[in-house]
Amino acid sequence: MANNVSVAMTEECGNKAPVQQKLPKKRIFTANNLICWFIVAIPLIGFLVFNGFTIGVSFVSMFCDMEYNQLNTLTWNNYANFVEAFTNPKVLKSIGVTLIIASAQFVSLAIAIIIAGFLSQNIKGKRIFQTLYFVPYICSSVAVAIMWKVIFGHHGALNAIVGGETDWLNNLENPRTLTWAIWTTIVWPSPGYGIVMYCAAFSAINPALYEAADLDGANAFQKFWNITLPGISNITFFLVLAGISAGLTCFDQANVLAPATDGNAGPDNAGLTFMYHIYIEGVQFGHMGYASVLSWAMFVIMMIPAGVMIKKRVIELEDK
Repeated sequence: MANNVSVAMTEECGNKAPVQQKLPKKRIFTANNLICWFIVAIPLIGFLVFNGFTIGVSFVSMFCDMEYNQLNTLTWNNYANFVEAFTNPKVLKSIGVTLIIASAQFVSLAIAIIIAGFLSQNIKGKRIFQTLYFVPYICSSVAVAIMWKVIFGHHGALNAIVGGETDWLNNLENPRTLTWAIWTTIVWPSPGYGIVMYCAAFSAINPALYEAADLDGANAFQKFWNITLPGISNITFFLVLAGISAGLTCFDQANVLAPATDGNAGPDNAGLTFMYHIYIEGVQFGHMGYASVLSWAMFVIMMIPAGVMIKKRVIELEDK
């Protein structure tokens, strides 16, 4: 019976294979695509025009000696700049100081989440508080550093409050006070931007999710961990990347609180950040080849965590 039905269907169809319709070829160079590519290329072209030459010079100078930053004095030095970069004890010192100061960005991020969480409870004057918290962030980093330099001074406000006479910025007995002074100078204004961003992220979370969690008997921690954190994950990802970049490139605060008149940033180089060390060697002493090696090393150091985080984030989004 089944064979008869099969034969009948074959005869009815006339043994004709289904005709496949050819889809029109997708045009790549459409007017909209060209406009989009042009808009995207504008910052790239600007970067290459204004920075391409200097980046090329910095790459070449890593392998050469150069007198007074004159290009016609470039001479091959048999990787001497690389040897200096990997053997100079100031490099390790600056990396240690930089890591301590970079932790201020993550403390600021935690403060921003906590304050934004309180502000998201529909309290009165929410916009006023957001503005007040944001004001320190938009202030000049140099101006903020000068203010804290006065506070941490020998006759500053901090000693007046604690009743001591410690020179926090030039403490020979405990040089680390200078490092933590720079750390404080960064922590004070940094949460402002994160507070504004997190307040916007909290308001975008669907309230129905919290209502459903209440019906399921979830406690405050469970709601925060399973609803709030995933809801603000995109903002957190962006702020962490920005915090890594800002923390590893700290310069203004160190330059103000630890002026390197003799090549040293405070007692025991307690204020010597990695970026500050590059500035001292490249600008103050004219060791541009050595400074270029450190600059490219900084680029690699920053790209590694950024690349890992971006790849992980892309995988997470693809899984969703």
